[in-house]
Amino acid sequence: MSNPMRMCIVCRDRFPQAQLIRLQYKDSVLVRFCGVGRSFYLCPNCKEKPKASDCIARICKLDKKHKEMIKFALKEIFLYG
Repeated sequence: MSNPMRMCIVCRDRFPQAQLIRLQYKDSVLVRFCGVGRSFYLCPNCKEKPKASDCIARICKLDKKHKEMIKFALKEIFLYG
């Protein structure tokens, strides 16, 4: 069975899909992927990088002023799942 490779949106490196966190922006909230809709991947190394919120804002087509909301949502996702 093949192991699909996916790309982190921050560092642009490729990893096996199982090593990445799959997220989506749904109903004005950043959440883990629920199975429906568009999503993106983030590697565990990039979750703390300041550039992560910029990349997520670009992917979700948000203004840079939403960076604090994105940082808070990322922290909650990694803390509580």
